[in-house]
Amino acid sequence: MITKKIILCLLSIPIFFTISCSEDDPGPTEPPQIFTNAYSGFLKLDFTNQFPAFNETTQVDVMIDVFGKVTFGSGTLSYNADDNNGQSRIVRTGTLNLNPKGSHFVSNGDDYIEVDENTTINENMIVYYWDDNSQSWVEMINENINNIWNGGLAFNVADAVLTGSVVQSVTAWGSVTWGLYLVVIP
Repeated sequence: MITKKIILCLLSIPIFFTISCSEDDPGPTEPPQIFTNAYSGFLKLDFTNQFPAFNETTQVDVMIDVFGKVTFGSGTLSYNADDNNGQSRIVRTGTLNLNPKGSHFVSNGDDYIEVDENTTINENMIVYYWDDNSQSWVEMINENINNIWNGGLAFNVADAVLTGSVVQSVTAWGSVTWGLYLVVIP
């Protein structure tokens, strides 16, 4: 009786493996294809300020594959400005380190690339005032500024291919203009 149960169990093992290993199992799948073609281009940053005056630009490479995966390079923008209006003088020296991250999303049927700027600001700002008695600039503030921009940007893909998709903002550090410029990879 025990041998009949053992034989029955032994015979059922190959049947179990045959059912569980059927060819209907597709295995791992790739993400759905979003775009007909991949895209290549760059993300551009224009950073300007009026007082003290500076206007600096940098850009990082971007690749977008047909599955919507967005890959950015990294970049650096440096600035150095020293300006006075006769009563006050401001000296700003700094560096922006860009390490953006991005992803695809759809809004109202249009394709967009969402970008987290992930930009680190390291700046030294010195503010002076003019002292009539000593006839010289007197240091009032000497401050190191360290911050991160993570506001999030959204660029329309169709606009980025045609003329560039642009987002502008005025911050405490100056005016920033971000632009995404893409070309279709055939």
